[in-house]
Amino acid sequence: MKYAPFIVLILIISSCQKSTEHLIAKNQLGPLNNTTQVFEIETLLASDSVVKVNAKNAYGNMIKSAIGQVKVYDTSGKQLLSIKPHGTLDSVAKIKSIRILTDKYKTKNGISIGSNFAEVKKHHDVSRIQSSPRSIIITLEDLNAFVSFDRKVLSGDLRFDLDADIKPTMIPDDAKVNRFWLNFEAVKDAKQ
Repeated sequence: MKYAPFIVLILIISSCQKSTEHLIAKNQLGPLNNTTQVFEIETLLASDSVVKVNAKNAYGNMIKSAIGQVKVYDTSGKQLLSIKPHGTLDSVAKIKSIRILTDKYKTKNGISIGSNFAEVKKHHDVSRIQSSPRSIIITLEDLNAFVSFDRKVLSGDLRFDLDADIKPTMIPDDAKVNRFWLNFEAVKDAKQ
């Protein structure tokens, strides 16, 4: 019984620490980071199903030895992530980018798929806004990431004007993030 206060203190401290298992940060997504090699993904995401998709050549034929991307699914079969490696011809290639397909992954401020634009601009640096026929793509410089919103949230003619210079004030605060990409900066090997 003399150790009971010590055990309670350890339990309190450990319960206060935030898990990084589903954290989105610069060059990091949960246990994955910019030094993670493709062959390590299965081990790091052992509770999920990892599928390596072969790359295709210029004629559309699969190259059996080349990994084009890695798809990650949960146990129910829902796709969570789509991972692109820097190189396609080997399993030691590092991660280039990750498309996040679920709200399970969040930034330290709780931003994820489904977050609204007001939350995004409050917690992250919106450095650039691009326009595509179906989306508004916003660069989050502090994360080295992109989020997109459906173009339908824009008002009036702005919705159809692809050449319009869209400002943050033109995007409604309640617009929801529908896509989230995280880019990883390349790390040079120490041998080079």
